[in-house]
Amino acid sequence: MITELDLGPDDVVDGRLFAHPDHIPADHSTLNMLVRDVARRIIGPDPISVWVPDSEHWYQRVIVPRPDRLLAATAACVVGFFGRRRDDVDTDVAATVFAISRHLEDQIPSVPGILAYSTRLLSDERNYANLVLMDDFATAARWRTVEPHPRASAELSRRFYDFVRIYRAELEIADITRDGMTRLLSVRYWDYRSDPVWTATRALGT
Repeated sequence: MITELDLGPDDVVDGRLFAHPDHIPADHSTLNMLVRDVARRIIGPDPISVWVPDSEHWYQRVIVPRPDRLLAATAACVVGFFGRRRDDVDTDVAATVFAISRHLEDQIPSVPGILAYSTRLLSDERNYANLVLMDDFATAARWRTVEPHPRASAELSRRFYDFVRIYRAELEIADITRDGMTRLLSVRYWDYRSDPVWTATRALGT
């Protein structure tokens, strides 16, 4: 049975360095950078789908299905994902995860509430950062039900990642190109190295 802890902004948990509050400023900065990157790619109403540098050898993927709707919004809800890949991931598991990820990305234009999506392999080549901008957090709940998302979450995450941090935040669209534009609300942690999985939620509201 999984027991979830409730953490305050500065609480430290022994043995869970990935959940130390010192990670929060760097993660926040990365989310802001991804938002600014999305904004600079919008040059008109046409949908955006970009691989950097290309679809076969990429470190970044950006999808903005409806740029006009994003810029017309007053505010957006933000989900930010940070996950560290295991050192010993089975090749079949890795191939399945990448195939599922690509399939889910293809479904993004069919989910009306998703305004933008960006994923980036970070410089250490083990950590991934994902950003999703949405109309509301109810969209995130619907997104989690899109197949094969449930299977990826339930079965494959613990075989692919050591640990995960997922943030909730808010964004004023008027601030989309400025530093510090996202306001963090909370971060949830999963440690897949534990059995049962260790999880906790930290209230932020910064």
